[in-house]
Amino acid sequence: MNGTTTRPVILEDLIERIAFEAFDTNIFTIYTNTGRALQRPVKDQYPHLVAVGRVSRTVEIVGMVETDESLRDLTAAMRRWRALDHLQAAAYLYVPKGRGADARTLCLRETVRISDFRHYWFEGETLCLERCFA
Repeated sequence: MNGTTTRPVILEDLIERIAFEAFDTNIFTIYTNTGRALQRPVKDQYPHLVAVGRVSRTVEIVGMVETDESLRDLTAAMRRWRALDHLQAAAYLYVPKGRGADARTLCLRETVRISDFRHYWFEGETLCLERCFA
């Protein structure tokens, strides 16, 4: 992992960067829900990321972004993820590199349905994203 760093991140900034880099804006309109601004509710919930299909005009993906800090309380994290269950959209979970297996194990144990686990890390100033279990 040469050049790979873990560093403190501001959740709102991370959500915005993932929204910008993870989704094809030719296919989706992307909304973010952060402490700074709530852009798009989904059934009275405010997941961090909401991807609405440009053609279907329906919510196709919702996402939650976690940091090392937010994962310190796994019970609280699990409650956030469980809230995605009834949203009738694919649920993506973004976690720091090295935390995907822990998140997946918790979801399996607590029967929380997550469609895709993705991890992120930084190489210098570059945000890198990858599926955890390809």
